Amino acid sequence: MARVPLAAGVCTLALGLAVTGCTTSADSTGGGKDGGKKVKATIATSSDPTSLDPNLGTVAADFVFARMLNDQLVRRDDKGEIIPGLASEWKADPTSAEFTLRKDAKCTDGTKVTASGVAKVLTRFADPATKSTAASQVFGPGAKVTATGDDASGKVSVKLDKPWSDLLYGLALPQAGIVCPAALDKPELLKSGKKGAGTGAYYMESAKPGTSYTLTAVEGYTGWATYKNMPKGTVPDTVEMPVIQSEATMANNLAAGTLDYAAFTGPDVARFVKDKRFTINPAPIIRMMVVFNEREGHPGADPEVREAIAKTLDRKAFNQAVTRGTGTLMASITDGSVPCANKDESLLAKTDVAGAKDVLKGVKIKLVGTNAVAGGSGNDYVQAALKAAGADVSLRNADSATWGNDVISNKGDWDLTILPNLNLTNLLTTPASLFLGPDPADGGRNFPGVDNKGFAKGFGEAMATTDESAKCAAWGEAQKSLLGSHDVVPLATVNLNYTTAARISIAAPDGLLAPETVRVTK
Repeated sequence: MARVPLAAGVCTLALGLAVTGCTTSADSTGGGKDGGKKVKATIATSSDPTSLDPNLGTVAADFVFARMLNDQLVRRDDKGEIIPGLASEWKADPTSAEFTLRKDAKCTDGTKVTASGVAKVLTRFADPATKSTAASQVFGPGAKVTATGDDASGKVSVKLDKPWSDLLYGLALPQAGIVCPAALDKPELLKSGKKGAGTGAYYMESAKPGTSYTLTAVEGYTGWATYKNMPKGTVPDTVEMPVIQSEATMANNLAAGTLDYAAFTGPDVARFVKDKRFTINPAPIIRMMVVFNEREGHPGADPEVREAIAKTLDRKAFNQAVTRGTGTLMASITDGSVPCANKDESLLAKTDVAGAKDVLKGVKIKLVGTNAVAGGSGNDYVQAALKAAGADVSLRNADSATWGNDVISNKGDWDLTILPNLNLTNLLTTPASLFLGPDPADGGRNFPGVDNKGFAKGFGEAMATTDESAKCAAWGEAQKSLLGSHDVVPLATVNLNYTTAARISIAAPDGLLAPETVRVTK
């Protein structure tokens, strides 16, 4: 089996946070996996998904459902190791990849997954007409993709018209989930996630938006990951996913024993620190930064306004307001633990509120943020800081799905946002790919409308090489240009605190939740 090590590059996913929890129950009906009893787990989501089509996902709830309902060609394990998914073997370089499908790969209705079918799915994913904002993250901004499949050999080939050295990492993302090829001709089935729509371990049994979603395990599923820390226990027959926005409510249910697993970004996790019934595993995978709408007619289109706003913000004060000082201060679009990330703090604007007042006095700013991270406390801090500098700031704290639609899809009226970049690959590519290429309306990820030629040049050079030194040098120039233009204002990381009771086990390779691996251990 080929397990190809990849050069350090860049990939992240921003966009909201799924807070999750699990509980178990058994009943005497049906022929479940636990002595004839049905086994049930509950994983709460902080918002409804915006889409059950993995290629169209934009917020964290979408990514959770994508992992439950679909498999990827490959998966990512600890330390960035690429391991099998639908593909058992592969080989790749910056402009092409070839995958050999598992012979037992099937859709959730038992239909065989063929190489030609997977090629059809990838072609549709990469097609600009699909308007997938993730396509540029997987294949590269504006890339022309040719995917072909040979059913006799089970091989799928992917060719790019320009280098993208993080192709395998991109194909391991939940947005690169392979839907059942037959579902492409049945739009309603694809939208529903029901049996026959996906290729994963579960399918959607029923959906009640705003209330809950019920998923059923696929009988005879054999595509389980081979993560180094794969949990042991019973695969639940049913996974219930209620929509719960409040971390306080989640904490109450966890403490009462009606939830066995939850993830916290705010202070509620403190309730479990000294409780021996629970284990807390912090994952610093949320990178917070201010991002501007730089389109004409918005204050962020003016470089002087962006610089002035940067001067009003204090990373340490933000960190204290959101994490009580437990986060790591950032000097770029991610923190220093990510390969090639900038650590030179001299590139950042120095806090100078007095100097910013002449520029910001009376400037009207529409701040739209998500309340999914620490209840939106970071948004409150930024609003207060800008008001202190004389700006006229209105704040709208939105749920993750609304924020994703209005800001990340750029369908709403916004000037400024505090971006919680959920780094799903612990690389630079994903946050970087948010700042170049087409707008979301044109199938790109550039939701702020940034046009930074120096950044684009460095980005392209970084993705065209697998030489580590050359890659980091190019990334260094790219980040210098982005920070020098104040297209982003780095702030701090926020821990996602996975809090688990003894009855549940679930994998989090590289600190990233793999919800489909949930197991009932007691």
